[in-house]
Formats: sequence, C-alpha cells, structure tokens
Amino acid sequence: MLAVSLMLGGLLPLDPSTRAQWPPAGAWRLPVGDAYAIPDERPLEPGPFFVLRGVEWDGDHASHQGADLGCGRAGDPVRAAAGGVVVRVADHGEYGGYGTHLVLAHRMAGGVLAYSVYAHLRLSSVRVRQGQRVQAGQIVARVGATGRVTAPHLHFEVRIADDPEERWEFARVEDPLAFVIERLPVHRGDTTGVDAYLEWGECGALLSTGARGDDALTREMWWRMLAASVRGPVLDPGLDPNALRNALVESGILADDAAGEYGGAPVSWHDVARDLGRARVLGVRCGNSPLRRVPHRKTCRDVIGMPAPSTRIASLAGRDGRPTVAEGVVLIADLGGPRPEAPRPPKRVASPAAAKPKRRLPPVPPPSVAEPAPAAAPADSAPDTTSHRP
Repeated sequence: MLAVSLMLGGLLPLDPSTRAQWPPAGAWRLPVGDAYAIPDERPLEPGPFFVLRGVEWDGDHASHQGADLGCGRAGDPVRAAAGGVVVRVADHGEYGGYGTHLVLAHRMAGGVLAYSVYAHLRLSSVRVRQGQRVQAGQIVARVGATGRVTAPHLHFEVRIADDPEERWEFARVEDPLAFVIERLPVHRGDTTGVDAYLEWGECGALLSTGARGDDALTREMWWRMLAASVRGPVLDPGLDPNALRNALVESGILADDAAGEYGGAPVSWHDVARDLGRARVLGVRCGNSPLRRVPHRKTCRDVIGMPAPSTRIASLAGRDGRPTVAEGVVLIADLGGPRPEAPRPPKRVASPAAAKPKRRLPPVPPPSVAEPAPAAAPADSAPDTTSHRP
C-alpha cells in the first residue's frame, strides 16, 4: 500500500476523500497531437506536433527538464498523459518560467509515484482544479505561450518521487517521451466498439497490458478491476493476489465469504453481480466510460446484451456461462456512467445596441371616398325645354 503523506508533492493535502478517489495509472498516452506517436523532426507538412527540444543534461543535472512539443500554433487541446489527481494549478500567465501550468500525480504499480507537468498553457484554459481526479486522455488545458517562451508549445515533464511529501520540483527527472512510449496501451481504441473499453481498462490499470478481451475473467483479474475502480483504500495495483483479496475484503469491497477464494479460478456471474452491487453502493473512482451515452449503450448491448447492465444485478446473477475480460471491463465502465455529452455552443443573441432598428413605413392613408354623383332626374319630371309663347 502506498505510504500516506500529509502533503502530496509538498502541496496537496491527502485527506481521506482525496485518497479514496485517486485512481491508479496504467497505460500512458502522449499529451498532445497523436496519442501514440510523435516525430522527432519537423514534418514536411504543417500541422502535426513534433519535438522542438528534448531533455538536456549538464552532468547529473538536467538543464532542460522536459520535452517541448509544438506544431506552430496555440490553442490545441492538452490531455492528461495518465490517470491521476491534480496537485497544482497555476494560472498566472507570465508567472515564472513555466507560465500557466499544472501538475498531476500518478500512482503506479510497485508503489511508484510519478508526476507529469504541463507548462506554457494558454491563460485561463485550464479545465481542472487542485485535488480533482483525472482520466488518461482527458482534456485539461490548451497549448499556449505563457512564461518564458518564444513560440507556442507544450513543455511536458515526467518526474519520479522517492518520497510523496517531497516537492514535485525536486523529484527525479525522466525523459518524458521515452517514459510514455514505453507504457503506451496495446489496445488502440477507435471512436466506437469494445477496443475503446479495453484501452480505457489498460489506462485505468483495470487490465494488465495486452490482456485479451475474449479471455475468461479470472477472480484475480476481477479483483484487480475492483481495486482499481472502486472508491476505497489506496492499493498497489501490483499486489500479490492473496494480499489483494484480503485487502479488498477488509475494505468491504469484497464480501467476507470471498476470503478463501483462489485467484486463478474463473469468476462466476453470480459473484460478479454480488460484487457489482457492493461497488454501486461504495462508488467508483475510475471515471466515466470512454464513449458517450448512445454508443456506450450500444456497446453494452453488443457485449453483454443489455444497455445498462450495472443496473440489472439480478439479471446478471442468473446468466449462464462465465464472463469474459471484455464483459468485466464494460460492466465497470457502466458503473462510471457514459462520457458526458459535448457542451452545446451558446446561442448568439444580438445586443439591443447592435440590433438594426426596424424600418418604419409611413402610415397608409385610408382610401378616399368620392363624392356621390347627383341622382339623375326621373324622365317624367325632366325640365321642360319647349319654348312657350305668351
């Protein structure tokens, strides 16, 4: 179990609520541009991100402590490279060399604590706050040119801390690109389908790297999914299966009668339904599923046969056969709920001053009424025009 510190990275108070929602980090992704690759040299055509400058060493000291990634413009989204918790947000424009920047803390297998740093961000573009949980791939800010820079780019760092209370700035510097590329997910999720969930599971430490979705779900695999996703104690994803099982029972995530279970045996639908019901009560820290509501429900139907399986505990308990790895991941993702819909752009309302006044036409006069013509005299009363003699 990761040692509990009072101030994570020297800045963030690790109160019980923060610890309970701090997710483990599994696979990593690149923070800008293509999530899986970045060229070392400027591409022939403008647009893609490339490496402007890497880590530079002066003996044992890093004179440049990260990688500068740019594409010649500002405003592109910056994504969290891995799941974690926000340690620092500094939205101060030209403040210091980093300008507007943020720092995330990631707990990894083996009790390793890593920090990722995102600097020179656009002013007022940061979308997260200190203490907030983030998922791998979540948009956290925009590329900018704040701080000591000559052009827009993202300054990206990865640091490894030996002591959780050590200030993040003093933690050991790693080559961030080599660090991330070594930990990329095997599954590359598209916009729809089960591969998106398998990648989501790898990034959230629910799955070991490269786990096959159609493999039978063992108890050990299921326990690791629960340890990574259900709110509770900060457990090391790399714990021995028996130690992991006992910790889950002690924390109430697993029922007491699971204490003697063997991790290598396939898990039953009955046990999955039982544990899923307990997880719904405790809440999850894995975040939302990778897809929005409509494609998420479709994937649930395709994989499990129902659009919202985590709400159908009794139906799950009575299923025949054994669950697969993919079914386990989709069930956990359904507990987290679908990814929020994209915000709708606000309606444009013209200000009264900018609105053009309506053209007023002059009033149309009513049609004139002609004077009636004098009535013609009747024939028998016509004036006598005959001359009379006296």
